[in-house]
Amino acid sequence: MHIDRLELTGFKSFAERTKFNLHPGITCIVGPNGCGKSNIVDAFRWVLGEQSAKSLRGEKMEEVIFNGSVSKKPKGMADVTMVVSGLNESNPPLPSFSKGGQGGLSNENGEGISDVAYVTRRLYRSGDSEYLLNKSQCRLKDVKDLFLDTGLEVRSYSILEQDRIAEILNSKPQDRRFLIEEIAGVMKYNVRKKEAQAKLESSRANLQRINDIVIEVKKQINLLDRLAKKAERYKRLSSEIRSIELKIAKRDYQALKESFEVILSEYNTLKEEETLKKAELARIENLTEAKRLELLEREKVLEQIQIKFQNMEREISEIEKGIAVARTERDNNNEYLTKLYQQEEEFNHREAEMLNRQKELDETGVTLLSEMESQRELLKEKNDFLRFMEEDLLENENLLDEKRREIFRVSEELSSLRNNQNMLQSSIEGLKQREAASAKDADQLKTELSKIDTSLKDMELNLLDKNNDLLLLNGKKEILVNELSNSKEKIENIRDNLSRLKEELASHTSRIDSLREIIFDRSTKELLSEDVSLNLLASISDVIEIEGEYEKAIESALSEKVNSFILPSIKDIEIAVSVVKEKNLSRTAFIPVNPPESPHTPFWERENPPTPPLLKGGEGGLFSKGGEGGFSEKTDSPEGTIGRALNFIRTKEEFSEVAKSLFENIFIVKDLKTALDLVVSGINLFYVTLDGEVIEPSGTVIVGEVKGIFRRKREIRELESIIQDNRAIIERAEAELSSVQQLIEIKEEELKDIESSIVIKEKEVSLLKLTDENYRDGKERKARKLAYLSLEIEQIVNEKESIEKLIEEKESEIQLIDSKKLELDQYGTSLQEEILQKRSRLDESRAEVTDIRLSIASLKERIESAGKEKENILKEITQNNRKKAFLSEEISSIKSRISQREAEMKEHEEKVRSLISVADELKTEITNRKEVIENENEELLNAEQGLKLIRNQINSVSQRVAELDIHRAEHKLKIENLSENIKLNYGLEINTIEAESLTEEDEKRLIDLREKVQELGPVNLGTLEEYEELRSHYEFLTTQQEDLNRSIAELEEAITKINISTRKKLREAFDALKAKFSEVFLVLFGGGRAELVMTDENNILETGIDIIAQPPGKRLQNINLLSGGEKTFTALSLLFASFLIKPTPLCILDEADSALDELNTERFAKMLQELSKDTQFIVVTHNRNTVSVADYIYGITMEEAGVSKVISMQLVEA
Repeated sequence: MHIDRLELTGFKSFAERTKFNLHPGITCIVGPNGCGKSNIVDAFRWVLGEQSAKSLRGEKMEEVIFNGSVSKKPKGMADVTMVVSGLNESNPPLPSFSKGGQGGLSNENGEGISDVAYVTRRLYRSGDSEYLLNKSQCRLKDVKDLFLDTGLEVRSYSILEQDRIAEILNSKPQDRRFLIEEIAGVMKYNVRKKEAQAKLESSRANLQRINDIVIEVKKQINLLDRLAKKAERYKRLSSEIRSIELKIAKRDYQALKESFEVILSEYNTLKEEETLKKAELARIENLTEAKRLELLEREKVLEQIQIKFQNMEREISEIEKGIAVARTERDNNNEYLTKLYQQEEEFNHREAEMLNRQKELDETGVTLLSEMESQRELLKEKNDFLRFMEEDLLENENLLDEKRREIFRVSEELSSLRNNQNMLQSSIEGLKQREAASAKDADQLKTELSKIDTSLKDMELNLLDKNNDLLLLNGKKEILVNELSNSKEKIENIRDNLSRLKEELASHTSRIDSLREIIFDRSTKELLSEDVSLNLLASISDVIEIEGEYEKAIESALSEKVNSFILPSIKDIEIAVSVVKEKNLSRTAFIPVNPPESPHTPFWERENPPTPPLLKGGEGGLFSKGGEGGFSEKTDSPEGTIGRALNFIRTKEEFSEVAKSLFENIFIVKDLKTALDLVVSGINLFYVTLDGEVIEPSGTVIVGEVKGIFRRKREIRELESIIQDNRAIIERAEAELSSVQQLIEIKEEELKDIESSIVIKEKEVSLLKLTDENYRDGKERKARKLAYLSLEIEQIVNEKESIEKLIEEKESEIQLIDSKKLELDQYGTSLQEEILQKRSRLDESRAEVTDIRLSIASLKERIESAGKEKENILKEITQNNRKKAFLSEEISSIKSRISQREAEMKEHEEKVRSLISVADELKTEITNRKEVIENENEELLNAEQGLKLIRNQINSVSQRVAELDIHRAEHKLKIENLSENIKLNYGLEINTIEAESLTEEDEKRLIDLREKVQELGPVNLGTLEEYEELRSHYEFLTTQQEDLNRSIAELEEAITKINISTRKKLREAFDALKAKFSEVFLVLFGGGRAELVMTDENNILETGIDIIAQPPGKRLQNINLLSGGEKTFTALSLLFASFLIKPTPLCILDEADSALDELNTERFAKMLQELSKDTQFIVVTHNRNTVSVADYIYGITMEEAGVSKVISMQLVEA
């Protein structure tokens, strides 16, 4: 295998498309820090399938896409392609990803081609990514399989950075296994083994689930077997019931139909009678209505006269009211005048009284002042005696309070002692009650604990059943999940295929559009547009097809006529020419569909053709030999030509004359030399070479490239055919996608049902567990409580004994304090009697003082009251004088009003007498008219009675019609329901039933059959179908069981074989690497020794590898104590030893020599030269010694910030 090329587009700092042509030997990549050298190493990692962004020195994978610079925009995609050749030498044929679907690499024709592979990885900024193998989409797995066991993998020793070299020494022994695995070539075995183990685990799990399901299905079959037999018997009974029920339905149908005919006949008769009655009623109602209208007119006239009479009465009434009001006002004013005179006399009398009272008040005031002074002298004497008595009483009360406080203190102490005694007694009673209650609670707890133990046992059995049900449901769920996963994977495959097909379709469509843009110039597009109305039949390039190798020649011969248009006639051509001139279009050719005969018809096709001047000797035609021959037929061509151009084209029949006129005189020759030789020999015809060079009869030679119109139109036809095929494939794929999606929806519904059942079961299990925990907690609490109660009873007994002792001590204290309290009570009582006597005498003195004070206050109040009364009398006298003046004015005004009312009364009485005379006349006329109207009303009343009689008759008939209509509808509905039920239940039209007549035995049999069906109980008719489906499913499951058992045995055998083969290869690889590592170490270090040791000799499949290294002049020591350069050289020794045993196609070293000094660098460079015979090396370095051994050098620069560019140099001879 050989890496030919690496192409980067938009990857990290490589913004533009960059190619690295990789050659055998050593290729160095140099450049300053930060220029993007390591991005090339990252590109190799990335295209080989690296999934870790951190391994590519980033945080997110999208960071590998060029993110823009000062002058360049960010790219939307990163693309890296690695071209690999020599695959057939190292690998089996590649799997095909072409349309053909065959194995191996193939070209468009399905033929085998070179063993070159194009491996591409793309990442879009949207996050979408894809892998391509030979420009066809593939999986990452396909890329990894391609390089399996070649050493060219992401995690192999073929790509080494400085950190990776240190990692080899610092890593765990187990992590160094990849070295011997790569050399042994067991990577593919490991992959296959892991796949086999995964399949084995999956198969075992599936087998376990299927075993559970088989057991469950078997149970269901046994259950359904009895139900299916029951359903079968039910079907037989139902069939017999159906037959009898049809007979009954036929009988009921006939009876209903006959009854319906009778009802319909009576209904029609009564309907006619109802119509006649309604017509008579309408006639009489019209006559009555006319009479009523005439009566209304009379009543209107009467109403107008009555209104006039009423208005007159109202006017008389109003006038009379006015007279009455005037009379009333006059009388009221007379009464009011009398009252005014009376008030005037009262005011005069009141004034005299008030003057007398004023004189009496003056005399009383003098007497009251004298009496008040004598009472004040007496009050002073009484107050002095009262003060002396209060002081004596206060002294006795203070002595009593002191004795009372002492009594209270003694009483309080006595009360406290007695309370304590009572409390102690109560405590004894409480303790006795607690003792009894605790004993009762203890007995109750023992009973409850016994019940809890029984419940816990029942719960454990129930929980076991629920867990078994849950286990079965989870098994069913896993099967459905696997089936869903497979279906969804299938959908993804279909979608991927659809996406690829649609991309191809879009690509082909775009290609056709591009080709059409190239083929049609502006003039052609303008003439074909809808704005131009020309009778165009077609263009030359559309009506002819040319064999591929002659396309260029014939297109060159046509030149600018290649896109010429064919029109029906010369007249149409004239119109088209005028359009071209009018629109100022470029040169365009037009050809009539039936062109006239060309004046340049070849001379050998004309009558009496002349002898060509260039031929010598004899007679005859062109190229004649021996006087015979010539071109007698149109298919002949001059010697040296390939043939007439007309022979290499195909055209539609209706355009054959056009093709003939264009190509009949054109001959195709191999090359320009042949054409010129023919011209020189005197055969001056129109020639065109296969390369498109044109030689006209005049000798003019026209050369240059043509547009390739025919080639492009042929490509368009091919692409249109491919598009049609793609669309058909897309339709089929979309149909399949829809079908699989429907299947997924069904399975998802099943999965939801199972999951909901699982949730319910899990809730039941959780509830049982929770209940179990609650019971156990309750049991523990009750046990603790029982122990506590036993302890509490013991404490209560001890406490009772101590309290009884305290009660005896308190009793003696109470007796002592009680005697002391009695003495104090006796002294207090005598002192209190003395105080009561003194307080009685004091109260009498206080009452006397109070009486004197009240007497003084009363005298003072009487003096003030007399003064206020005098003031009020003066005010009242003033007010009385004002009222007397007002009364005089009011009396004058009332007299004037009385005179006015008497005049108004006289005028109104005269007007009333006149109106009464006119009103009597109107009253007489009203009476006469009312008599006439009453007579006519009586006549109308008689007519209404007749109408009422007719209406009653009509209502009677209508009611019967309605009843019959209801009966008719009911019978019709019953007939329809009966027909509908028969049709719904039995799928028969009742008219078509040909049932035998019903017998009494049939009815008895029906009752018997129904009882038998009733005895069967609920029957599920779907059980029969379900039973068959279940049996079929059971057989399918047992087949799967056998297949899985066989598959498990085969997988176990395969894993055993892989282990045997892997052990052998790993042992050989380890021995070889151990020996070669020691050799290379000696070479690179110039001495010392190195060794590889297995960490587990007995288990080579899992063993790790330890490295022992001792540079020259140093003792054996821990490898971690070596210097940086020694560590690097030790790791390189191990890696170079691996290359010597099993060279990889490519090794990439990224600054692997950075830790080496000059001498060691030279050794490193020599080793690279040695290894480069079998391996391509790409070395990123800053070291001149390493660069000196390079065969090719790539310089990486960054002329523009953020954008890397490449400069290449070849150092070996070409």
